[in-house]
Parts: sequence; structure tokens; C-alpha cells
Amino acid sequence: MNTQEIITPVAKFIEWTFESILVPMSSPFNIGVVTLGFIGLFFWLRLQKKYTQKAEKEGGIV
Repeated sequence: MNTQEIITPVAKFIEWTFESILVPMSSPFNIGVVTLGFIGLFFWLRLQKKYTQKAEKEGGIV
């Protein structure tokens, strides 16, 4: 038994996995991650604005 007879089917399986599973799901996953990042950013900025207004009102550190 040759090493190539073992490695070639494993390599073809890994290549098939990338082409048929990972590549099609990468676009929606990336869009979801970016969307979640923007939601987190806006939430954080809203909280920061509230904390800044509270600090200015109470004379704390801005």
C-alpha cells in the first residue's frame, strides 16, 4: 500500500468539504458577524453617551 493511496482520498475529502460546506456558509456567517458587530457598536455608543451625560451632570470625570 502506497502512502499516496491514503493521502489522496483524505485530501479530496477536505477539498470537497471546503467547496461544498465552508464556502457557501462563509458569506452569511460573515454578514452575521459584521451585523452583530455594528449592533454592539451602536449599543456601546448609546451607553457611552448616557454615561457622559451623567458625568457632566454630576460633575464627574468625562
